[in-house]
Amino acid sequence: MASYYEEAEDECLSDFSDTDTDAPSDNQSNSDSDRAPSGTQQVCQYYNNGNCHYGKKCRDLHVCKYSLKGTCRYGAACRLKHIQGSDLSSGHNDRGRRSHGKKTQRYRERSSSSSSDDGGWSGKPYRWQLDLGNGWEDVAHDHILEAQYSRPNTKGIRIYNTPCGALSIDFTKMHILKKTNLRVRRKGGRQTEWLWHYRGNHGWYLYGEKDSQGKASTVSSSTLEKEFRKNRKGVVQFSIDSTNYEIRFKDMCQKNLSTGHRRRIRRRPKYETPSGGGIRTLTKAFTNLTSISPKKAPLWQFGGQRGHWHSFTNRGACSVSSEDIEAEYQRNPQGSINFTVNGDRYTIDFSKMTQTNLKTNTTRKVQRV
Repeated sequence: MASYYEEAEDECLSDFSDTDTDAPSDNQSNSDSDRAPSGTQQVCQYYNNGNCHYGKKCRDLHVCKYSLKGTCRYGAACRLKHIQGSDLSSGHNDRGRRSHGKKTQRYRERSSSSSSDDGGWSGKPYRWQLDLGNGWEDVAHDHILEAQYSRPNTKGIRIYNTPCGALSIDFTKMHILKKTNLRVRRKGGRQTEWLWHYRGNHGWYLYGEKDSQGKASTVSSSTLEKEFRKNRKGVVQFSIDSTNYEIRFKDMCQKNLSTGHRRRIRRRPKYETPSGGGIRTLTKAFTNLTSISPKKAPLWQFGGQRGHWHSFTNRGACSVSSEDIEAEYQRNPQGSINFTVNGDRYTIDFSKMTQTNLKTNTTRKVQRV
């Protein structure tokens, strides 16, 4: 599926939600009923919390309780089993009893193909797909989408040139904005390394690493991931110096227990550069993308005084144009590009979206619009 991308950072688009993908929405509180439709078994609350010890021997249903009500925000990306209420009333459940026969087998196959987090393919750690009404299809050049998703400051991305036109994907809720009949999902293998970030005073920081003040949290990203896998609604406490903090997975926030101040946290995969193809293949892919919709080619700009933005152009003193920067960005969205202006050397860091003067270390923001 041919696509063209434009990312949406925290500061750019208000349409994208601040609620994170792994946090339940307001209508998914603990007060919700955990029971299946009338006349059927009870849904296992421990399975929904990620810690049922009985496994397949459990007498209760191992299905996503929100899917029964049609309110599961994750859709096909949900890690829990999905099944419709009508299927339950017909005798289907997730324990795979033989009496269910071929219908149960067909349901389990569908559930496995649509909800599995295991990629099931070789040579690639992830796969982004869209369901535009005819089943799941791979998104072309999805390493660009993956690169943006891996950045904690990116709320979403806009894809052009799909059969349904331009689509805005909200990373925090993993759905397509204003398109209730369309779906998006990221399928990842078990080898995916997930990183945890928190919103600091000057940007996003990785847990366990030093912030702008030189302080580091005593809890690491890997520790948070282990605790999250144990219980997606759990709580982790830690301290920095003499200040105690609490991380709540359900709300995807960090709370200062002394002041009550909250910060957003996000769980994003570690980006892995795609293997194979080489520069020629990626350059050709970029050419194909931009030639489909040349009027939508992104423009790279750097921040000036009083909030003004200036476009890159290689006319005159600058050695690169906006097109040159875009080509390198498409080749490696997490990389960088070096250039000169009046003999001074600069670098643009795509992961941080900054431009740095290598002589003075002066940093400016850059944007892709």
